[in-house]
Amino acid sequence: MRRMIVPYRNVRSSLHRFPLLWAASFCASAVVIDSLLMTGLWVSMTCWSIVLVAAAVAGFLGSPTVRAVAVFSIVGSLAGMWHAVADHTYRSKSIASFLTDAPEPSMLRGRIVRPVSIRRNPMADSPGRRDASPWQSQIDVELDSIRVGMSYQPTDGRVLVFVDDHLGHRRPGDRIEVYGIASRFKRPTNPGEPDMSGFYRRRGLHGRVDVRDATGIVVLQESNKWFARMTASIASHGRDALMRHAGEESGPLAVALVVGQREFVDHDTRDALLETGTAHLLSVSGLHLAIIVLLASGMATMLQMGFKTKFFWLLAVCVLYVAITGNRPPVMRAAVLVAAVLLSMWVKRPTQPLNTLAGAALVLIIANPENVFSVGVHLSFLAVVTLMLCGQRPKTKSRAVEQTLKVEERFDALADGTRSAFWRYGKWTLSRLGQMAWFSGCVSMVSLPLVWQQFHLISWVSVATNVLLTPGLFVALPAGVLTVIASMVGEPLAVMPGWVCDLSLRYMRWVIEAASAVPQGHAWLPSPPTWWVIILYVALASSLAWKSITATRLRILGMFGWILVGWWLATTPTPQPAGSVEATFLDVGHGTSVILRTDDGRNWLYDCGHMGNETNGCRDIDTALWSLGITHLDGVFLSHADSDHYNALPGLLRRFSVAEVITPQKMLDQPEIGLQVIRQSIQRHAVFVRQVVAGQEIAQGMQVLHPSQRIPGSDNANSLVLQIDREGTSADTGRKSLTLPGDLEPPGTEILLNQPRPDPGGVLMAPHHGSLTMDAESVLRWSRPRHVVVSGGRRAGRPEVAQMLMTTGSEVHVTATVGAVRVRLLQSGEVEVTRWRDANW
Repeated sequence: MRRMIVPYRNVRSSLHRFPLLWAASFCASAVVIDSLLMTGLWVSMTCWSIVLVAAAVAGFLGSPTVRAVAVFSIVGSLAGMWHAVADHTYRSKSIASFLTDAPEPSMLRGRIVRPVSIRRNPMADSPGRRDASPWQSQIDVELDSIRVGMSYQPTDGRVLVFVDDHLGHRRPGDRIEVYGIASRFKRPTNPGEPDMSGFYRRRGLHGRVDVRDATGIVVLQESNKWFARMTASIASHGRDALMRHAGEESGPLAVALVVGQREFVDHDTRDALLETGTAHLLSVSGLHLAIIVLLASGMATMLQMGFKTKFFWLLAVCVLYVAITGNRPPVMRAAVLVAAVLLSMWVKRPTQPLNTLAGAALVLIIANPENVFSVGVHLSFLAVVTLMLCGQRPKTKSRAVEQTLKVEERFDALADGTRSAFWRYGKWTLSRLGQMAWFSGCVSMVSLPLVWQQFHLISWVSVATNVLLTPGLFVALPAGVLTVIASMVGEPLAVMPGWVCDLSLRYMRWVIEAASAVPQGHAWLPSPPTWWVIILYVALASSLAWKSITATRLRILGMFGWILVGWWLATTPTPQPAGSVEATFLDVGHGTSVILRTDDGRNWLYDCGHMGNETNGCRDIDTALWSLGITHLDGVFLSHADSDHYNALPGLLRRFSVAEVITPQKMLDQPEIGLQVIRQSIQRHAVFVRQVVAGQEIAQGMQVLHPSQRIPGSDNANSLVLQIDREGTSADTGRKSLTLPGDLEPPGTEILLNQPRPDPGGVLMAPHHGSLTMDAESVLRWSRPRHVVVSGGRRAGRPEVAQMLMTTGSEVHVTATVGAVRVRLLQSGEVEVTRWRDANW
C-alpha cells in the first residue's frame, strides 16, 4: 500500500513544483488530440469549451490537487482551441482553391515575409541548362492577389517561390509580382516516401511557384519594415562576408553555423554530417546561441557594463540573433531559456530548469501550435532534458553518505592543490573530455530512436566525433561572428577572423570525413515502427521517478534491448505471396527505377535515376527500399548510359550493400560525362561489375534478351532488356512474363523482335518512358502484354501516350499520374497490379 501512496505523493507535489511543465504537457496533449480528431472549427471549439467548463466546475468543487489538475486542463483546452483556430485559418486560405497537382502558369502578387534563402542551383550543372544561374533563391511570399483571366482577384495564403537566380538583395516586406509555374507541393507517390505536408504546414505554406530567372520577379513596392530589413541585411551581409573570407570549402558550413542558412551546404557534406551524428551543426540551436551569449557577455565585461546595461545588451543580442537566423524554434527555445536566466538574476530568484524549459515550450506552442509535431523541436528539447538529467549525480538515500561524499570531494580538491600545475591542468583537461564524452553519449543514446526513425541512420561514432568537434565549434562560431562584424567596419579587419574560422572549419571537416569513413561506424537502416519509438519514450519518461544507479543501469540495458528488437522489426522484409515475383515501378519523374523481389528473399534494382538529379541523390528510391525492409541488393542493373537511368547509384552504394552492378558490354566505358562519377563510386565501394549478353540467366526465371554484343547506334539501341518469367500452376494460366526494355530503340528494337515471343497476358515496361517517337505497335504486338507500365514524368501523362499504348488492348499505368505501380506475377499464373494512388500499400 505504501508503494502505491509514494508515487501519488510525488505526482501531487510535482503539480506545485513544476507548474509550467504540467501546463506544457497538457497543452501539447490537447494539440495532438485536436489534430487527430480533425472535427472542424466549430465542433472542436464546442468540445474544448465543454472540457473547459467541466474542468472549472471540478476545480471549484474539488480538493487542492483536483484544482491544480483543473487549472492545467483549462490551459490545455485553450491550447486545443488555439490549434483549431490556427488549423481552420490555414485551411481557409483561398489560394488553396487555385493550386492543383499539375503545374500551371500563374501571375501572383504578395509580400516577402522571411529573409530570402540562397542555395546552389541543383540544375546549374545539367547539360540542358548550361545558361542557368549557379544560384537558386527561395522566397516565402504572403499573397494578396492572383491573376485570373485579364484581371487580378484578391486571394490569401503563402507560397514558396523558387527562382533560378541570386535574389539575396530582396528584403522582407517587399511587395513583388511573380511570373512562374504554380502547383501544390508534391504528395507522396512512392512507398516509404515521407509526407512533407506537415513541414510546409508549420511554415504556413500552401504551394510552390517555379520561376526561371530574376526577370520573373518584379518589385512593386520596397519594404518599410525597418527591423525586418535590418536583420535580413545583416544575414545577407554575413552570408556574403563568410563566403568571401572563410574560403570556398569552409564558406558554406560557416554560413550554416553563423546565420543558419544551411542550404549552401552540399549534398555529400550533409550525408557525412548525418553519418557522424553531427547534423545538428547545420541547425542553429541552443549551443550556438550559448556561444554567442558568452561572446557578448565577454564584450560587456570588457566594456565594464553595469548589470542593468548588460541585462538589456544580452537580451538585445538574443532577439537580434533569433531574427537573423529566421526565428527557428530551437533558437527561440534557447532565447527563452537565456531570457529566463537573466530575469531570475534581475529579480534575484533561482530558476527551476524544467519549469524554464517548459516555459519555452509554451512560447513555441503559442507562436505556432504545429511546433508540437516538429522533429527538430523534439530533438532540441530531448537533448536539453537529457543534459539536465545527466548532469545530476544520482543521490543516495542516506544523508550521512551524502555528507561523507562531500567531505571526500573537499579532501580531493585540497590534495590536487598540492600537485604541480601540469598535473592539475592535465587532470582538468581529461575531466572535461570525460564530461563531454558522457554528455555526448547520453544525448546520442536518448536521441538515437528518434534519429533512426526519422533519418534511417544509426551512428556509432557520434560520441567521439562530437567530442572532437567541440573545440573547433567553440573557435569557428565566434570567429565567424567576428568576421561578419569586422567586415561591416572594414574588409581588411575581417581577414584574420575569417582565416581563423576557415582553419577551424577545415579541422572540423577533416574530423567529419575521417569519422564518416570509419568502417561500420554508421548504419543506414529501415526505420523502426512509430509505435515502437513511442513506447520507448513513454517508458523512459515514466522511469524518471525512479532515481538510483540501479535504475540508470536498467535504462541502459532496456535501451540496448529496444535497439535489438527495433532492428529486427525494421529489417524484417515485407511479406509477399509464396512463389511470386514482385516488381515495384517507382515514380521518379522522367527516369526509371524498378525494385525486383522474389519470394526467396533476393532483391534487385533495374535502373536507378531520374532527370535533374545532378547531385546523384537517391531519395525516393532509398525510402522505397527501406519500406520493404531491404538493406542488401543482390544486383543493380544499369540498362544503358543515359544519366536518368543511373545517376542515383552513388547515393545507393553509400546506403546499401550491393553485391554487383550488372551492365551491357562496355556500357561503363562510354564517354558520357556522368559515368565518371559512377565509375569512381563503384571503385570506392569495391563493387563487382558484371557485363552480360543476351541469353545469360541472372537467376531462375530471369534472363537477358538484349544485346548480344554492342551494336552500331545510340546507347538506347544497346539498352539491356531483362525478362522475368513465372510459370503458372495450371496449363490454362500458362507462363507470365515481365519485360523491362530500358530506352530500347532501333536498330535494337528489330533485334529484340526477332527473339522468341513471351506468352501473352504479361507485363511490359514501355520503352523510352512512353515516348511518342518509339515504334510502340510493333513492340506491343511482339510482347502482347495485358498491362503496360510507363515510368515517366509529366509528358508521359499526356492522353496520347495512353492511347498509343492501348492499341492492342493493354491496360496502361503511368507513374506520373498514379504514383508507384506494384506488379506481382503470382504462382497461380495471374498478374496482380496495384497503383499507389488507388491503395497505399
